[in-house]
Amino acid sequence: MQKFKISLCQVDTVWENAQATIDALEPAVRRFCAKKNPDLLVLPETYSVGFTMNPEVAEDPDGPSVRWLRKISSETGAAVIGSVPIKENGLRFNRCFFITPDGKQFKYDKRHLFNPSGEGGTYTPGKDMLTVEYKGWKIELNVCYDLRFPVWSRNAGNRYDLLVNIANWPTVRIGAAEILAKARAVENVAYMVFCNRVGDDAVCTYNGHSHILDFFGADVARRMRVDGTSFLYAELDHESLMQFREKFPAWKDGDSFDIKF
Repeated sequence: MQKFKISLCQVDTVWENAQATIDALEPAVRRFCAKKNPDLLVLPETYSVGFTMNPEVAEDPDGPSVRWLRKISSETGAAVIGSVPIKENGLRFNRCFFITPDGKQFKYDKRHLFNPSGEGGTYTPGKDMLTVEYKGWKIELNVCYDLRFPVWSRNAGNRYDLLVNIANWPTVRIGAAEILAKARAVENVAYMVFCNRVGDDAVCTYNGHSHILDFFGADVARRMRVDGTSFLYAELDHESLMQFREKFPAWKDGDSFDIKF
């Protein structure tokens, strides 16, 4: 199996203005993808509008932020991950999308809503985990506050090879995120991606500190800037992961459990 080329974009989101964010972001994304040709491009949580509790910014499931994800995936050849506030059937969700260049679309609704900011009063929590199989990799989606809850991310039966957490994790708590991301990689014997935004919004400041971690918890990312936008990229090796799991099968000794809603 070929190595998997993954990239992260630390977006400086324009507060509650999806079109302005997309207009600023698109040229850099296109230039980066032309240079590095990634298999997967990861964007932060609520990449186009920021972590806002304003219900008016929620889009239809086929709104402009989702259409842009589909377009950029189709035109660059990279699968894309990012979350968007979605309104559907009278409810709102912080919905993470995984979209492939051929138009396949998968969704994960954030499970653990960040109630200190009132997210639970604006959005409805998801109930389903999501693992996507893409180019021989099993990839699990995870959003921001989910990172603090290891049972939800437990890699029972090695159901995933790569855990992707997208975030609006503020500077004041970024040290905790870095510890938690490394723990998720090591305890689950899997690659781990933490993709965070940069910049300021009406509430917080964000300093990125995104990571691409191997199954030892080591950061394997390289970094570059394109038109002022910060990207991380790496090549992940599936064979080395499988070899380590065979050599060190800690997953066989994991506890069984049921999650109750």
